[in-house]
Amino acid sequence: MKPFKVLGTVLAGALLATNVVSAAPSESATVKPLPISAPTPQDSYGGLKFVLVIDGKGFSPEENPIYVGAKNEIMIPIRVAAEALGYKLTWKPDTRSLEMVQGNQWLTLRIGQDQYGFAKMLVPLEVAPELTNEKTYVPLSYFEKVMKIQVKVDAAGTINLHSKKQENGEQAASTTKQGTVTSITYRDKGGEIGLNGYGHGVRLNISDETEIVSDTNQKLTFADLQLGMSIEAQHSLVMAMSMPPMTHAKKIIVKQSPAAQQTLGTAGEIEEITSAAEGTTRLTIKGNKLSDGSQDTIVLNVAGDTPVIGTKDNQPVAANQLKKGDKVYAFYGPILTKSLPPIGQAVKIVVEN
Repeated sequence: MKPFKVLGTVLAGALLATNVVSAAPSESATVKPLPISAPTPQDSYGGLKFVLVIDGKGFSPEENPIYVGAKNEIMIPIRVAAEALGYKLTWKPDTRSLEMVQGNQWLTLRIGQDQYGFAKMLVPLEVAPELTNEKTYVPLSYFEKVMKIQVKVDAAGTINLHSKKQENGEQAASTTKQGTVTSITYRDKGGEIGLNGYGHGVRLNISDETEIVSDTNQKLTFADLQLGMSIEAQHSLVMAMSMPPMTHAKKIIVKQSPAAQQTLGTAGEIEEITSAAEGTTRLTIKGNKLSDGSQDTIVLNVAGDTPVIGTKDNQPVAANQLKKGDKVYAFYGPILTKSLPPIGQAVKIVVEN
């Protein structure tokens, strides 16, 4: 979707009339353009006198002026808009950067840099933030493309930002995904888990707003989640375009009781497969440890009843279908031999398929 731009003073009214943008692609609005001869309200920059309206509340254009930047982009004062949308802002003068936090959302921007931080991703908008009259300004496209809210501009220069409608849409636009916890990252507040690995997985932000319960509806905490756990996650369909994609977990249901001892994990490739005792397969896996105490290289005995799950459809995979070079997430207990590499018993194997 093209940024909101003003191509000229005379055509400003006509352009804005047709440039109505919504966060929901299926919703469209048709506004008749003003005749070229029609008068348009002017501001000191020679364009429309824009008025900002957020969730039905108007903001004085004198106290919060909006202007057209050097690249013909409508520039909005971010502080007044973000605070009205419920964000807490922190200005860092040493780096001339701004942090905005709302729940699990953490947004960043830096004056002069066309790199807008969203969920650990950098989103370019072709226009950098500007510092004008001691106010930080961002392009109007920031609210639609980074904040993911509904944006509409009418022919009279009124700019409407609709967070409540977008939030209601997000609540409806959610989905449920089942699978295995393949990574856990702890932060000061909340953290992140990986579900179903890399190729078919998703990264889930966990915040204070995330509800975590057992399958009997017993309340749990982030600390109760363990590597290798089977869970069901309800999450938003709005995702950062990372690999795997990142989104916010609304609710997590743990499908099994936590192990008495913390489960360890290794993500890597199968280097060797051998047959051990009857009905047992031995895997040598080399890669990266998933937690403290885990191993970069591990030899695991996979019994006939050890769960082996594919990431594509979360369905069982026969152990005899595993082959050298397969990428796997191997989970095991802390009881290991003192050999190099150590040998242990597999609790679960998750294979990228």
